[in-house]
Amino acid sequence: MISALALLALAPSAAHIAALPPSPLALVSRISSAPHTVALPHSALEEMRADAPLPRRGALGLSFKSLGKKDAEKHGLKSGEGLVANEPVPGLTAAALGIQAGDVVLKMNGAPVSAATIGDAIRATPAGTKLVFDVVRKGEAMKLEGPLAEKLRDPGTDTYSVEYTHVTHAGQRMRTIVTKPKTPGKHPGFLFIQGFSPISYDYVLSKATGDVATIDGPLLHAFADAGFVTLRVEKPGVGDSEGGPFAELDYQGEIGIYAEALKQLKALPEVDPNDVFLFGHSMGAAFGPMIAVDDPVRGIAVYGAAARTWFEYLMDTLRYQGLVAGDSFENADEKSRQGARMMALVMLEKQSPAEVKESHPDLAPYVDAYFPGGLFNGKTLDFWRQLNEINFASYWSRIECPVLAVKGASDFVVYEVDHKLIADIVNQKHPGHGTFAIAPNSDHLFHAFATEQESVRNFQRGTFSNSFTTMLKDWIAKVRGK
Repeated sequence: MISALALLALAPSAAHIAALPPSPLALVSRISSAPHTVALPHSALEEMRADAPLPRRGALGLSFKSLGKKDAEKHGLKSGEGLVANEPVPGLTAAALGIQAGDVVLKMNGAPVSAATIGDAIRATPAGTKLVFDVVRKGEAMKLEGPLAEKLRDPGTDTYSVEYTHVTHAGQRMRTIVTKPKTPGKHPGFLFIQGFSPISYDYVLSKATGDVATIDGPLLHAFADAGFVTLRVEKPGVGDSEGGPFAELDYQGEIGIYAEALKQLKALPEVDPNDVFLFGHSMGAAFGPMIAVDDPVRGIAVYGAAARTWFEYLMDTLRYQGLVAGDSFENADEKSRQGARMMALVMLEKQSPAEVKESHPDLAPYVDAYFPGGLFNGKTLDFWRQLNEINFASYWSRIECPVLAVKGASDFVVYEVDHKLIADIVNQKHPGHGTFAIAPNSDHLFHAFATEQESVRNFQRGTFSNSFTTMLKDWIAKVRGK
């Protein structure tokens, strides 16, 4: 199943991203032998914090099933509390503590656990902290304890090393993961800007299969292995990154993160700052030209992009995705009519979903379907309204480097017209700089489906296609004259 609008989405959404607890605003210093609190200026504190290493998150390494209501009551818990452990991931916390598949986990550090809370609890716990789990195994109660292990790092390969660093934006540190060739000298740079969803890109590139847990991984590994310094950045509240939650991050607030990431990549001593390429996947294609206007790169590639007004994209999507999924033309027409009214009121007139339901009761079923909890695709409306106000043509027209705009042949999430438009805009100012292409046997997630219909039926369950990776490598080689 896919959502009512797949949009530029793209990938599985996280259920909830929790913010970190605030950092202290005072430092304890020792002058002579007496400790005292030194109140530093806020700017000084932010600068010191920005320079401090970003702590690594812990990883439990365990998935669960919820404990049934009767079993929860039997153990003195409320309905929804208590978990049944699946097989632990080797090398992580749960396995080290001795948790086994089938164990009934009742509490962590004295507090009842549930499927809704354990992820946030682990995220808020620093690596190295002692954990105590109350567990029942085959009727026997026991306590299993030990430190929360750090999430496994990418060890790199024979050809490249991996470094974990960060950039700072709006007072929050965002995890950046950098691969560096082991050969000496300056190297080309490759900045990756991911799509919309709050998924983590903190995984081992060489083992990435391109499934929904390692989306884009094979492509990133290909460039790391080919001698590029690659950099990817985790969104606020995802992985090690501070900030969040994801739902509250607006478009303008997110774009600055990628601008800082580009600066970091160019400043690395291993990188030739005049030989840096930017690749934006899905929503990343919207951020790409906006940062490259102010900080030029040697080339920009986008895949699965939108370039018209966001409202135009929405109108196409309301009609087209239903048709691809098998809806009748008459139903698609009716949904488009009602959806257009609703979206115009919310996105253009900036009415709240509640106001639309009150003023247009006939649209209530559509509002409830598309704006659950007042959110659209898991985001507050500020994000989408800001996106709709951007004239992307005004950015693409100022890009002076070569541009590659590619749509996957089986990508039902986006449209050929947007990719052609990007190339046309670039070529109008710089003839020959813009290239439009279709990647065969590739859907929005680079999964190997021949048609859009096949992708719809099997969305997020395909195998990785190297079609676009090969196309991108060939294009970059051409731009570099190699």
